[in-house]
Amino acid sequence: MTPRALIESRVAAVAAKDLDALLACYAEDVTLFDAVGPLRDTGREAERARLREWFGVYRSAIELDIRDLEVVADGDVAFASYLFRVRGTMLDGTAVAMWVRSTAGLRRDDDGWKIVHEHSSVPFDGATGEALTRLRPGSGTAAG
Repeated sequence: MTPRALIESRVAAVAAKDLDALLACYAEDVTLFDAVGPLRDTGREAERARLREWFGVYRSAIELDIRDLEVVADGDVAFASYLFRVRGTMLDGTAVAMWVRSTAGLRRDDDGWKIVHEHSSVPFDGATGEALTRLRPGSGTAAG
């Protein structure tokens, strides 16, 4: 599987809340900088715990759409950057529809391509502290 295919394969795995399929994308020693705490985490087991928590707060399927995926690969190393939209309904009835930005570093070994570093974040307005989770119409830039 190519780095691009690996990133894109996560859409169906998230919709199915398939932990095993998602965890197979990560190296054992992955470093994670998620949009929610902690600031830094390491290891596939940390990702397993985070995914269980994330899936557990949604009563609906989680829809994930990837946009503006760019992948650069050279030899056994690749980098991917993209925006993804998360949509769904949480247990308390809150409807989620937000954009997140993400960068992934991948390494190829005997098992194929694996994510070794992932950073996801939500930009914010420095003056108000408001998260910028929507895209401005016709652009890839964030709006409040």
